[in-house]
Amino acid sequence: MLIYNLFPLLAGPFGDWEPHFKRAADMGFDWIFVNPVQKPGSSGSLYSIADYFKLNPLMVDPASKLSPEQQIKGALAAADRLGLKVMVDLVINHCAFDSELTRQHREWFMQENGDIAHPSCMEDGRKVVWGDLARFNHQHTSDPEGLYRYFYQIVEFLLELGFKGFRCDAAYQIPGHIWGRLIREIRQKYPDTVFTAETLGCTADQTKQTAQAGFDYVFNSSKWWDFHGAWLLEQYQLVRDIAPSISFAESHDTDRLFQEVNGNVAAMKQRYLFSALFSASGVMMPIGFEYGFPSPVACGQHPLQ
Repeated sequence: MLIYNLFPLLAGPFGDWEPHFKRAADMGFDWIFVNPVQKPGSSGSLYSIADYFKLNPLMVDPASKLSPEQQIKGALAAADRLGLKVMVDLVINHCAFDSELTRQHREWFMQENGDIAHPSCMEDGRKVVWGDLARFNHQHTSDPEGLYRYFYQIVEFLLELGFKGFRCDAAYQIPGHIWGRLIREIRQKYPDTVFTAETLGCTADQTKQTAQAGFDYVFNSSKWWDFHGAWLLEQYQLVRDIAPSISFAESHDTDRLFQEVNGNVAAMKQRYLFSALFSASGVMMPIGFEYGFPSPVACGQHPLQ
């Protein structure tokens, strides 16, 4: 998979995507990865989704006579004409804290001291909490079937818009049996759907367990390798017989490589070449890498592991 990551807030409304698709096709890419396109909550983060069945107003042209759904379908049809398949972020490990779901289905969420829990992680010895997010309770919800069916409907909604696959955000945070069922049942109706697993920040064992759920590909951590430590090859050995992996020299979750290497173009080419060679099965480039953009892809959107 040769993947070009089209970050939608940089690309503009759906109607402006076609020139980016053409540039990606001319560079030899065959897949486009688009970050979440659904309506966000008050924080504005693309990964803080408030309504899974409405599209982000910032990506819709208000002057167009076409509905938001018709606009994105037109964009994805343009990609198809160029020989490109488009995958989208599937974010079902959490939603926006101000989503109606937190009031309509409180039983779907993790609880902490009587309140709905926010996702968190430890970073440099301190706890980082994402207050704009509410964490789904996949393991112990009292309504597992209702939660599962809701996620199935989200996937079907996105497929019917014209997407061909999914980059499953923080896939390791969702039990493997849920992914296994979802992938299996979706493919009964949409047999060519591709599922890739984002496993940034998890252990090698967690990556292996996630891959075993039936994913076509997993994203690896080669971006952070120092060319000396054994951990990357150990991770590779654990997963290689289960699912091929996808490498990247930078992503929307990382700083721009141009900044990291102080504008050294040769170093940028080397890191991309290494990514492509390390994972012959897949490589990803985010929008602007080809120009040496210095500003972060996400433009203020917080990374979510």
